[in-house]
Amino acid sequence: MGRGTSYFDAIEPVLRRDFQTIVVDPRGIGRSSRTETLVTAEEWADDFAQLIRHLDLPSAHILGSSHGGSMAMAMALRHPPVVASLLLFGAFSELDRFIVLNMDLRIRLAKKLGMGEDLRDFISLWTFGHEGLEKPGVDKFLEAQLTAVKLHTPESYANICRSLLHWGRRLPGQEGEPVVTSLLHRIKCPTLVACGGLDFWIPAKFSKIIAKAIPHSVYVDMPECGHIAVRDDPEGSARIIKEFLGGKRLAQVG
Repeated sequence: MGRGTSYFDAIEPVLRRDFQTIVVDPRGIGRSSRTETLVTAEEWADDFAQLIRHLDLPSAHILGSSHGGSMAMAMALRHPPVVASLLLFGAFSELDRFIVLNMDLRIRLAKKLGMGEDLRDFISLWTFGHEGLEKPGVDKFLEAQLTAVKLHTPESYANICRSLLHWGRRLPGQEGEPVVTSLLHRIKCPTLVACGGLDFWIPAKFSKIIAKAIPHSVYVDMPECGHIAVRDDPEGSARIIKEFLGGKRLAQVG
């Protein structure tokens, strides 16, 4: 899970060699129907849990990248029977002021500049970083990012940003609410927490907070990856997932 199936275009064929895969555009994102209202990570989690039951699956390994990790953790908290394991890449359970200001700026940019290349470029600076923008083949991902941006109106995009802030308990009116980190001890399923060493958007400190809070979780550093590790290194990400689900001991860094 993530903010659109395009996050998983590179890794899904690799995972499909060993697993049955289901890739989903969350409500209001990608090719799913647009909505001009705020959808929270918890509501997306309810959608996905309902989908798993509709498909008559007993449970599933839930892979979440970035805000998709929020949806995955919400599933484990709200619907534990359908979550066989959590596979979290570049996720977060709380926010700092840097990310809050960045989200607020994205909302303003969308309203002032519209849904085009300017907003795409600002987003890409953070999701790709210095090294990521120099990698061969990055242009196709930038085009995919532009396509994803153009699917939104300024208001629907603003609500995705607000959803992220809501998960971080940083929306107006959420003052005093406990951060999600304080709830993570309730998660009992096997959990893999991975983060790119070149992730300047949601850096490793946030993944380490999650790994510390979830009992028996495993943390893995991916030093050559940026924020979307499953896109930057699909073969390496798939290998880590396969080894984790196969019970192989992974090298823990940090």
